[in-house]
This record gives sequence, C-alpha cells and structure tokens, in this order.
Amino acid sequence: MDKYLYFLRHATAEIIRPNQLDIDRCLVEKGRLQARRVAAFMQRHAITPTAVFSSPYPRAMQTAAIVAKEAGLGAVQELPWLALGSDSQAALAQLQQLLVDLPQHSLLVGHEPDFSALISRLLGSETGLLNVRKASLSCVGYCSDTKQAELQWSVPARFM
Repeated sequence: MDKYLYFLRHATAEIIRPNQLDIDRCLVEKGRLQARRVAAFMQRHAITPTAVFSSPYPRAMQTAAIVAKEAGLGAVQELPWLALGSDSQAALAQLQQLLVDLPQHSLLVGHEPDFSALISRLLGSETGLLNVRKASLSCVGYCSDTKQAELQWSVPARFM
C-alpha cells in the first residue's frame, strides 16, 4: 500500500429542530469533545495526514477543523462530493481521480451512510461492509499500481 485514506465521520451534531435544514446542523459539546479525542488518538499513533478534505456541511467542517487544529494538520479543503447524499458511484469516481494526486496520507471527513457505501465500493463490494459510527476513524490502504484497496482498521471514538 502506498497511500492511506483516513475516513472520519463527523462527530455528534445537534438534533434537527423544527424549521431547520439538516445541512445547517452544527456540533454539540459532545461532538467537539469527540473531535478532540480523535485528534489526540491521531497524535498518539503518529497519524499525520498531509491533506484534509471535508464535506461542506457545518458539522463535518467543524469536525475537520477541530481535528486539524488539535492534531497540527494542514488547512481543511472543502470537497462538495463529500456532502451527505452523494451518489456512491459518482463519489468513488471522484475519489479515484483524486487518488492520482493525493499525498501518501489523506483525511476525508464526511457522513453516513455515504462513507459506508464509498468505502465498500472502494474495497470492491456493492454491499455495505461496515457501519461507520459518529466520530469513527477508518483507515483504507490503497495501492496505486494495482488500484486495490484494503481496510486496515476502523476505530469508534469511544475506543480512542
């Protein structure tokens, strides 16, 4: 494996209120603590992605910003195709194009069920292979030569 993709589902966000759009939901205190826990876990295990990408939704951007700041990572770049409800086949095509230029270690912050579908497709399966919990960090190794991906590990925030 010559590249490692770290998939981080956004941390816990507020419950949708009447007249509020799902897209506008922000992190609650528990979510901010989860994001800090993820950052501490990454530091303890020397996980230092050199690129950080996020869904444009506030809860994902907030999660990415906290993790990037606390773990000393670079600036967060927004990727529209990481938004909730993205077609997994289209997202896979976007990711495969991005993989050509991605650095060796990259962090993607997004949503569920999109990440389960995207990771499963990246691993060559049409069916969901895992359920990505809030603030879970999953690592997928990718070999550029063979275009093969392999799930390395997945850790929910509560075990960090």
